[in-house]
Amino acid sequence: MTMGGGIKIHQEIKILIAILSKMDAGVTYQPHTHPFYQLNHIVRGSYQFTVGGRTFKAGAGDTILIPANCVHTFTQTGSEAGYYFEVKFSSFSKGLMEMCSDVGILVQNDDFSGKLLKEILDEKNNSTPKSEKIMITYLYAILFKLTKKTRHEKTTSSKYIEVSAYSAPVRDTIRFLEDNYKERLSLDDIVAHASLKKSHLSSLFKKETSVTIFECLMIIRVRKAVELLSYTDLPLAQISKETGFVNITHFNRVFAKHVFIPPGQFRKYLNSQDLYWKDATAVKKISHITAAALEGKKIEFPQFTLNN
Repeated sequence: MTMGGGIKIHQEIKILIAILSKMDAGVTYQPHTHPFYQLNHIVRGSYQFTVGGRTFKAGAGDTILIPANCVHTFTQTGSEAGYYFEVKFSSFSKGLMEMCSDVGILVQNDDFSGKLLKEILDEKNNSTPKSEKIMITYLYAILFKLTKKTRHEKTTSSKYIEVSAYSAPVRDTIRFLEDNYKERLSLDDIVAHASLKKSHLSSLFKKETSVTIFECLMIIRVRKAVELLSYTDLPLAQISKETGFVNITHFNRVFAKHVFIPPGQFRKYLNSQDLYWKDATAVKKISHITAAALEGKKIEFPQFTLNN
């Protein structure tokens, strides 16, 4: 993920498929496996999954993360056709794989993921040169949200950049930035914790990551801001302070540079609940947030007939 700037951390994750799928009642996908992750969010219908030997039921509003290389099968057990968001993605990042393992297979009543998956489909169906970066930003936000409980139980902060491909001095520097992004750091502060001289470390860091040390610090701060915007109601000014920006003006400028929209607009996308799809809301007990995720006027759904 580049998040504005050429850092090689975009290699952490690659979205392969992003679609809204239809599954007729009684249809079963036979046991199979594939070398990528599969993230499903149920929009309509009832399903029975068997993933890695575990069998469970899932319905509207539930999210399922199927690990890579895991045998799985599922059946649409409802009486009518079912619909679900589906994103398939790959990663060779140890950190990303550890994050996914912290999610668990089934997350119930997960309206948040439905909203962001809708945004991912919007970007895919209305692609611009920036869409891939934005889609990955949304996917990261989903994973950060879904791992919140586990990360807090471990009493460890989430790590925002996978470092296994870098040399020890660069790895140590990135970890120092992740642990101290709230602080007002100078280059001398950072280098004081390294084993190399300032000029040597700066040159090595740029060579291996393709960005400067301070550009990397901004990427970490923006990723943390995305997390806080995604699942807290903290005011923008407080998020700016919590993520180490000089002031809210600095926060707005840097965030917009990396995510391509200001933080306030990013939050509005997440909180937008004013659109409804009539067929979806007709289903008993379906969440109005999940229903709103289906409206997507920019997305063409050839399998759907919308009621007037």
